[in-house]
Amino acid sequence: MERLWQDIRFALRSLRRSPGHTAAALLALALGIGANTAIFSVVYGVLLEPLPYPSPERLVMLIDANPSRGFDRFTSSPPNFVDWRAQSRSFAGMAAMTRANPSLTGGGAEPERLEGTQISAGFFETLEVPPALGRGIGAADDRPGAPPVAVLSHELWRRRFGADRQLVGRTIELEGTPHTVVGIAPEGFQFPSRVEVWTPLALEITPQMRGGHFLGVVGRLKPGVPVARAQAELTVIASRLEKQYPDSNTGWTVNAVPLRELIVEDVRPALLVLMATVAVVLLIACANVANLLLARMASREREVAVRTALGAGRGRLVRQFLTESVLLALAGAGLGLLVALWGTRALVAMNADNIPRAAEIGLEPPVLLFTLALAVVTGLVFGLVPALHAARPDLQGTLKEGGRGASAGVRARSARGALVIVEVALTLVLLVAAGLLLRSLVGLSAVSPGFETAGTLTLELNLPEARYPDDDGDPRIAAFYDEVLAEVRGLPSVVSAGAGYPLPLGGSAYVLSFVVEGRPEPPPGQEETSHIRFVTPGYLESLAIPLVRGRRLNAGDRDGGLPVAVINRTMAEKTWPGEEAVGKRFTFDDPGDDDVEWRTVVGVVGDVRHTTLDTEPAAETYLPMAQAPSSAAVLVVRTDGDPMRLADPVREAVRRADADLPVFSVRPLTKVVAESLAEQRFRTTLLAIFAGLALVLASVGVYGVISYGVTQRRHEMGLRMALGARREQVQRLVVGQGLRLVLVGAAVGLVAAYLATRLLASFLYGVRTTDPLTFAAVPVLLALVALVASWLPARRATQVDPIVALRAE
Repeated sequence: MERLWQDIRFALRSLRRSPGHTAAALLALALGIGANTAIFSVVYGVLLEPLPYPSPERLVMLIDANPSRGFDRFTSSPPNFVDWRAQSRSFAGMAAMTRANPSLTGGGAEPERLEGTQISAGFFETLEVPPALGRGIGAADDRPGAPPVAVLSHELWRRRFGADRQLVGRTIELEGTPHTVVGIAPEGFQFPSRVEVWTPLALEITPQMRGGHFLGVVGRLKPGVPVARAQAELTVIASRLEKQYPDSNTGWTVNAVPLRELIVEDVRPALLVLMATVAVVLLIACANVANLLLARMASREREVAVRTALGAGRGRLVRQFLTESVLLALAGAGLGLLVALWGTRALVAMNADNIPRAAEIGLEPPVLLFTLALAVVTGLVFGLVPALHAARPDLQGTLKEGGRGASAGVRARSARGALVIVEVALTLVLLVAAGLLLRSLVGLSAVSPGFETAGTLTLELNLPEARYPDDDGDPRIAAFYDEVLAEVRGLPSVVSAGAGYPLPLGGSAYVLSFVVEGRPEPPPGQEETSHIRFVTPGYLESLAIPLVRGRRLNAGDRDGGLPVAVINRTMAEKTWPGEEAVGKRFTFDDPGDDDVEWRTVVGVVGDVRHTTLDTEPAAETYLPMAQAPSSAAVLVVRTDGDPMRLADPVREAVRRADADLPVFSVRPLTKVVAESLAEQRFRTTLLAIFAGLALVLASVGVYGVISYGVTQRRHEMGLRMALGARREQVQRLVVGQGLRLVLVGAAVGLVAAYLATRLLASFLYGVRTTDPLTFAAVPVLLALVALVASWLPARRATQVDPIVALRAE
């Protein structure tokens, strides 16, 4: 222990004697370790930290799938859920849920739209999370006709009701209906995402509902029951239901997916790529610091030789220099924690909506332990080469008067050159990866969404069912939209206005199977399907969706009139290939029913990318809101000016039609499109930042090696110039040395990039992982950077005075 303290004290004195080298090394290490800590904090919070529920490993989501129809992950139908719960023996509990975002009104406050979920009885019991106050939703609440009740989130209870403990047992108005508050959820509880209020499903299960998929289902496995056993049991049940209900269940099965897997599966690949990226940045930083230490070692060759001559063994020398390296790394890690603290906050702020469990991300104790371990390993990695070099000193050359240890110098130059080659190769890999993602993002941004975004305002509404039932034939929803849109269309600068649901690039959709008139009904499981959009007249015009044939919807398409539909080009070409689709009829009902409703195609419009910009359009049907009412809708207002100037006037128009109706998600359509690219932009930005950091470190490495080489060869340069060498020749000699290192590193890096970029294939759109332009441009960029980094020392080399060099010789 005494020797260790001696090594530490000596290391601290040695680092203080070279403040320039120490500061440069600390900066490189702080950036490298800080970036790794920031990304690992996100990885730990999202992928590694246990879910905030008791025994989370026993929680699974039950997800429907119908591979024959292209549905790998789908919501469940209520009758199927009831059968799973009744027939399975592997689960201690099972509950269903569906999103329902009610409006909170009354109490003298502004109406507010809440993030809500309707749940079945046993929801909180399945999660084993009892409410902080009151109770959960029981079987008596979860039945048709039961008195409405609600459980509030802790955050809503505190924000809106001042944490009033007497609120339990009182009523609040949701969707215009009084609900008794029966419980308050624990602080911080959310499942599976942010929720502010839970209300009962209270479904009346009928056989007709078996084909309707809209429920999420969570189950808790019994202790000791593995997921595989539960999956085998569910497969048997699904097969049984398929035989029992062929019309609705043909091709459908159910998968038990661990809850953690479902939460993180979309973000895991991107996080692992980023983790690999910052690891490469740290390796580059290590190579840079090792180069600094090798350069500094040249000034300590005499010291090392003296210590060796006095009896210091190789092990003693290696331990001394590794102690210095580890201390340097620990100091860099301390500064890196400040970088990580800022970086973690920036990462979450940049993409909070697309990072699951974002609220749980921070510098937790496991993250700090990771940083400590990383610092020790980093110190050993970058300190090993200088330590081994120092353990083999050239005693005879170094101890002579004026001796410079020629053989040791050659070894040191070779080691520094090899480290630069490694830096350049790793930097090229990161630059190629960043270039591919950047080209992909540019290509994706150029994809036409199928509508025009400029000058368009969007506002979301959710009409309460108690006042606006969405039953066919009820005129109240259509009357509300007619009133609001008539007033909005009269506002100055408004070109057109309409309402529809869901909004393009919103990700949500209704999917129904249909039958074409005059064709035999297809076998179960082979029906044609279409995504359904509910729209008012003016909606298609406000989005500027082009009309291909026929007409758009108009004010005459109302309840009691001819049932009509407008379809997109994809549906027209897939359903009636080579035929005129306008005038054809199809139905979403059973063609054998007496009251079957046949819809006539009155128009064909262009394709719209409703899911994401990189997802090809599917078959879509636009139904008139007056014939197929929807309580949820988005107002779309096209203007010839700044769309946000219309936000307040449109809000006022809604308020005059219904003072208790909240308006939310007010934003221009350009922002909707931008938000759909947020995840791709996040990945690209981070990788570009890390690649840029690597480029800076690599250029500093090239500059340091060439600059140190010029210093070591100062006499040689003077002699060359004294013997007649021109300044341009000396400059070419020095610059050529730097370019040779970069070219070798680029050659190695191109091979590594060819292999590594295959991991990015799932993130790219319209760009191959071997894109020739990117693979050609990045080496050119590196060569230019190396040229600049080498030119500065080369210019200094030409300023050597030949007379001084000759005198020295």
